[in-house]
Amino acid sequence: MKAEKDPKVKLTVSVKKSVIEKAKKYASENGTSVSQLIEDHLVGLKDSETNEPSKKLNIADQLYGCASGGPLSNMTDKEIKDLMIKDKFGL
Repeated sequence: MKAEKDPKVKLTVSVKKSVIEKAKKYASENGTSVSQLIEDHLVGLKDSETNEPSKKLNIADQLYGCASGGPLSNMTDKEIKDLMIKDKFGL
């Protein structure tokens, strides 16, 4: 069975020009879009029925476990840190 994707719809809002300029700069610096910033904010709003924030995973939770079984999985944090220092400074 194929999962249905939640379709995107266009939304028009009126915002001060200075706010949009700041938002575009922030989005650019953070590798995202103004649309995504707004969507992320709206997703985070409290659910009116439960009065609890919607559950959206932060980046750490999204990435949790993605490197399991990778080349560094058998190393301790100290070993990884030492490896990174050696790599950075050519030791």
